[in-house]
Amino acid sequence: MYAFDEETVLAVNVALATGRPLLVSGPPGSGKSSLAPNVARIMGCRYYSVVVTARTEDTDLLWREEVLRRLSDAQHGALRPPDGSGIDPYCQPGPLWMALDPEKDLALPADRRRRRAVLLIDEIDKADPDFPNALLVPLGELRFAGPGGTPVTVDPATERPLVVVTTNEERALSVPFLRRCIALRLKPPTQEHLLRVAELHLGDDLDRDLAGQLADHLLEGFSAHRVGVASTAEYLDTLRACRRLALRSDSPLWRTVADLAMIKTGFASEGLL
Repeated sequence: MYAFDEETVLAVNVALATGRPLLVSGPPGSGKSSLAPNVARIMGCRYYSVVVTARTEDTDLLWREEVLRRLSDAQHGALRPPDGSGIDPYCQPGPLWMALDPEKDLALPADRRRRRAVLLIDEIDKADPDFPNALLVPLGELRFAGPGGTPVTVDPATERPLVVVTTNEERALSVPFLRRCIALRLKPPTQEHLLRVAELHLGDDLDRDLAGQLADHLLEGFSAHRVGVASTAEYLDTLRACRRLALRSDSPLWRTVADLAMIKTGFASEGLL
């Protein structure tokens, strides 16, 4: 579950209304990567994701070549010809193509293909500097060069997907790409936010006193070691661990569990985090 604030809800709605990508930035642990799947879950959308690396190219989002299947068919003299659109049958649609054109996602039942798609492009700043600009035409004009250079044009009447792009701001993004995005900067979690998330996930089983102490300990610990801000996932894992170990707010062991699961003091002191 995701604790949405008013600004995040508004940013998502603006991105949906304009058809523009939602560029999400913010410190580690602020919920950048988990925003898209939770929007998809709430809206009942098709969901696709790709984690960008230094080796990711724009074509990786559009299609992938099935080299082994092509080789196997060639060895058996059973190479398949291109389909009626001229598309290479050994190139399968990637997440962006399926998000743009629901008919390309043959793994989904026909009724689900009619739903809007949400696509997460995670950590775009890790890619080559030209990568974001290469996505502008597919996202903006719904056309791109398919396998073998075959032109592909998506029906403009198709409902545009919500494309959520995250960045850790390790590398500056181009001005043309930034101009075409709706920008949302997530704030570091506060104790109030962490407690809301804990209530959503643990409900009646939540020890509020312990949850508050863990939230304070996490925020103070990360700040003291200059590691970053609290990670909501680590916070929840620590709460669950304390519950399974039957630790309460008056137990002397909860701090040790918190240091093991959240603060990682030994690594931070050596400058490894």
